[in-house]
This record gives sequence, structure tokens and C-alpha cells, in this order.
Amino acid sequence: MSEYQVIARKWRPQNFTDVVGQEHVVRTLRNAISSGRTAHAYLFVGPRGIGKTTLARIFAKALNCEHPENGGPCCRCASCLELAADRSLDVMEIDAASRNSTTDMRELADNALTRPVSGKYKIYIIDEVHMLSKAAWNVLLKTVEEPPAHVKFIFATTEVHQVLPTIISRCQRFDLLPIPTKLIAGRLQLISDAEKVAINPAAIDAIARAAEGGMRDAQSLLDQMIAFFAAGDGTEITGEQVLSLFGLTDRNDMNSIIRAILQNNPGEVVTRIANLSRRGKNLETLFDDLLHDIRAIQLCMILADPSSLLDESPEAIAGFRELAKLAPRDTVQILLENLAPVGRTLHDALNKQVYLETILLKAMREAHAVRISDILARLNQLRSAGELQFIDQLPVVEKNFAVAVSPVAADEPAKTVEAVKEVVPEPVKPEPVIEKTGIEPVKEPEPIGESVADNTVVDEPEAVSEAVSASALDSALSDPVEEVVPAAAAVAEVIPEAEDISETAADDDITEADISADIPDESMQSQLYAIPGKESGRKKESFTPDKLQRSIANEHPEELISILKEDPVVQEVVDLFSGTVIDIHR
Repeated sequence: MSEYQVIARKWRPQNFTDVVGQEHVVRTLRNAISSGRTAHAYLFVGPRGIGKTTLARIFAKALNCEHPENGGPCCRCASCLELAADRSLDVMEIDAASRNSTTDMRELADNALTRPVSGKYKIYIIDEVHMLSKAAWNVLLKTVEEPPAHVKFIFATTEVHQVLPTIISRCQRFDLLPIPTKLIAGRLQLISDAEKVAINPAAIDAIARAAEGGMRDAQSLLDQMIAFFAAGDGTEITGEQVLSLFGLTDRNDMNSIIRAILQNNPGEVVTRIANLSRRGKNLETLFDDLLHDIRAIQLCMILADPSSLLDESPEAIAGFRELAKLAPRDTVQILLENLAPVGRTLHDALNKQVYLETILLKAMREAHAVRISDILARLNQLRSAGELQFIDQLPVVEKNFAVAVSPVAADEPAKTVEAVKEVVPEPVKPEPVIEKTGIEPVKEPEPIGESVADNTVVDEPEAVSEAVSASALDSALSDPVEEVVPAAAAVAEVIPEAEDISETAADDDITEADISADIPDESMQSQLYAIPGKESGRKKESFTPDKLQRSIANEHPEELISILKEDPVVQEVVDLFSGTVIDIHR
């Protein structure tokens, strides 16, 4: 009984025509061989299982083929047969993960100087070349840069960022792409038919999806399914068996979860995830599938034909189009924005079920929340229907320190700051508050002591007591409250208001003339602001007038007019409230 050969080795491509999903690389290599314009070093880059080493072997076979056909090997000459049987002395395949020392590379550089045994070229295929150390690369660097005419290098790696830039610059680089799911499924169906394995299309699609773009992984999974479920009696392998073995989620369950997310049904989402977790489904794979399907729904919304971007069957794309009718485009976009960044965090979470439920519910809350645009659209809809007519009957609310701008003013030239000042009403000064203290009015108090130049310091603090007699104070305290009011009013008449006094104007818009009207003379200031018992040199208390409220109308009136013209949101609000704008505040 002969030894069993796994499907991945048995069905390994032997010619360029058998390679799946890498047409851009195959075409370049074919043309190079047909035209005789082959380079001395090649670098194949890509994830695992997509054909890097396979293409390197086919290319080496074509380089030494005695009768190449259309840029590919004939697979019938002695050179092709020796290479297929791993007996070629001119094609050497080296694993850089195990042979990465400087001694190994020095031996390779010395052997490269000898002529090939029977072929045209001596070809070195170095797999996982990123495992070579920097010292080993330095030994091989000169040979790779200027090899003998009979030497060709073919490198393969999955971690190109670890390869020295000096090496990459000396090679022709080819980036291999993950193989589309449809192509993997077609290849698996061909292998199943040739091996006489009964398997339904749903199972093949599930295997192709689980392979994640790797043909070798897909073939290994098919081999595993045959060994696990095939009983030799012709029983067909079903999609449910494949999903249960790999922990994948059925398409119907996926559609149910997505439908609940789009319809904002959190109870259904949590229940579905809990059921899948109890059945042993891989929640990380479930999250990846959810993200993929939501993106597919978004593409169906914005593209007329998303098949070029979606690696899905026409039936699956039709299902995505039906799901896209359940929610607006903004909702799907917000779902993607909230779910896309958390994949790595889910991988590290201790309780993946709870974390997955949490992030899905949070994304649903954000996606289905009411937004300002929705409110404005609804208000405009109500107004168009005549349900908000009372708004037009409401009086216009006038505010202090504001500029009234009519809708017609938006078409006029921008007003200057001086013009805006003219329409700003004067701030209303509050009436003086008369406190009921019972103190008798003080009539024309005499200056107390000698004042310094700034009228703030006195020499005789004891003199303050002379302004109010002790007997008057005692009598005021004993009198009723009603009799105290005239005395307090008399005090208010004698002491002028000082709230408009200021050393400098607090605002550039308030001129010196505006605040000089009510300033007392120097002698009165010395009496009013003299503070007994303080050190010499103290400054007088500063009083500033009320400042204008900070707003666009008061500070930058031309900007207000510009906003009314250009901002669509402001225009919509203005239209909603009958075109009356009082002011806009930051």
C-alpha cells in the first residue's frame, strides 16, 4: 500500500496555468522568459499559503526548461522532471529559518561561483528570507548585487518589513494577493470531483471562507473534512458539519443578527449572541463576519455594482441589498465607525461574549440616536404642514447688547463697527438699592487729614467717627424701620454713584467721553475713596462700566452677515423662525 499524499502536495500547481489568483505575477514572469529579459534576483511577498514558493519553483523550472512553451515550462524535458522529483542539482531550495548563519551564507556564496551541472542557470530559492540575520546578509550582499551570469536568486517572505532595504532595492519585488473566495471554492470543487468526494456547495463555500484567502489552508481544511466526516459510503458532507467543526456562523444566523442591529432591537441581538456562544461558535470570527457584512451593506448603498469590491456570490450580494433597505446610510456608517476600531480589544478580552454584546449595543445606541439634522427636518416638515403657525405670531424677543438684523440685510454690504455701535442700545443701569441702615445722612463731609497725590491715603483715621455722631446712631437704631428710609435716601443723594469711574476704559468700544460725565472732582474723590488705617501708597478702588456682552454682533458684525449668507444650518434656523435674527453667540 502506497503512502497517502495530502491534497496540498498532490494538487500543487506544476505550471503557470494552474496558479490561481496571481495573474499579475504570472503574466510578468511569462513575458520575462519569452523575451529573455530575466533579472538576477526576485522577491515574492505575501501572506501564507497563496503560492510564493510554488511560483518560485515554476519560475525556476521555466528558466532551465529545454523547450519552454509560452513562457512556461513544458514539464516533459529532463530538467523539468528532475525538478518535479526534487532531484535537480541546479535548483537548490534553502530554508532561511534553519540556515541563517554567516557560515551558511558564506558556503552559498562560494558554491555560486561554480557552473551549473546540466541546466542553463544555478538557481537558489531562499524561503522565509526575513529570518536571515544582518551579518548573514552582509556576507551575501555582494553576491546578490553582482552575481555570476549563471546564477539566479528567488526570495520568498511573509515579513517583508524585516528584509534589509538594500536587499529589496536589488530585487524585482512581486506582491502576491490573497486569493478570492470564489476562486478557492472553484478549485476545491475541482479537487472534490477528481477525488470523488461527496460534498455540497454550502460546505465548499464555508471551507473557502474559513481559509481567509489561502489556497493551501483551504486544501488542508478539505483534507480534514474528508477524514472527519467521509464514511466511505457516499455520504455527502454538508455545510452544517463544516460550520460546527470550524466554529463558523451560519448565514441565516448572521442575517438575523444584522437585521436586529439595523432595526435597533437590542434584545434580539443579545439573545442571538448568547445562543451562538452556547453552541461553541468562535465569537472573534463572528465579529469579523459582522464587520464584513455591514461593510458589504454600505457598499451596496453607495455603489451600483459592488461585485468588483465584494468577494461574494450574486445571491449574497442580493441579500445585502435587501438588508440595506432596513436603515439609512448614516446609520450604517456610524455602526462601522464604532465597530471597526475594537477588533483587537475583543481578541484580548477575558469574557468575549459580554464584550461583544457591549460594543454592539453601544454602536446601536450611537447609530440610532436622534441628531440635530433630524430635528430640523422634522420641524420644517411640521411648519410646511401648517402645524407651527403660532411661531409667526410670537413677538420678537429683543435682547440687550444685540444687533437686530433683518433678512434683507444679508444682501447689503458688511456694516462697519461704528455703524453697528449706533444700533446697540445703552445698557440699562440698575436703580440704586437703598439699604435700611438707620444712619443719618452725612452732609458735605470735610476732608479728613492730608491726602497724598492719588487721593487714597489719610493721616488721621480717627476723624472718620466725626462724620456720624454717636447720639444720631443710637437714635437711628431705636427708631422704627419706616423712619430709617428717608435717612438712607438722603445719604444716597449726598454720595454720587461711582460705578462709572475707571482709570482706563475696559473695552475699546467705550470711549473716554462716555464715562467722564459722572466722575466727581478731585476733592470729592479724596473724600469718597479715602480708607482709614491703611498704609501709604494704596491705590484707589477701580470701578468699570458694564461691558458689552461678548457676541459676534458686538465684536465682528461683518462676520455675522457672512454667516447669514454662507452657513446652511444658520439659514435653515433663520427660515424656521420667520427670518428674524437677533444675534449669534459663540
